[in-house]
Amino acid sequence: MQALTEAEQVERTIRQEVRRDLRGLNALTDAAEATAYDGFAWRRGEPLQIRQRQGSELVLLEQAAAADVIATAVAQRIPSFSLVRYQQGWLVVFDTYVSPHCQVVYAYAYRGELADTPLCNQDSFGQQANGQCQSPIVGEWQVFKEWFFAESLLADGNPRCQQAAQAFHHNPAH
Repeated sequence: MQALTEAEQVERTIRQEVRRDLRGLNALTDAAEATAYDGFAWRRGEPLQIRQRQGSELVLLEQAAAADVIATAVAQRIPSFSLVRYQQGWLVVFDTYVSPHCQVVYAYAYRGELADTPLCNQDSFGQQANGQCQSPIVGEWQVFKEWFFAESLLADGNPRCQQAAQAFHHNPAH
């Protein structure tokens, strides 16, 4: 049996976590939705970080409270989380990795509809230097991936990135 790639491992972890704790994640995103805030990050034993979107930035608020969000996490036995309001739903932050095409990939579980986001396939990353895709998990949950060509790795002389940059440069689809 072939070992899973990092991308496959990340996706499998997201799928397993959402299926394992669907009720808890639904309760947590419902609690977040009931607030006026756009982002939350919390680890047990630390203060809740609350963010509000101001233009294109998520700004950390000093004087904000969302007791229901923490109470829900504790009641659902969720030890830590990072949530961000995105389009018509909520992103649950999971992992970041570098693709074989020298892209930094942000992998999330997403609760909601992503109407204009294509389904992920084997060629998604090879076709576009930057992009987004989704894969259904269960109900209104998807794996959502967003990626950007890693210019900093290219600048550092990473050989994989130099090859990818040449491939993207010579591909007329970009």
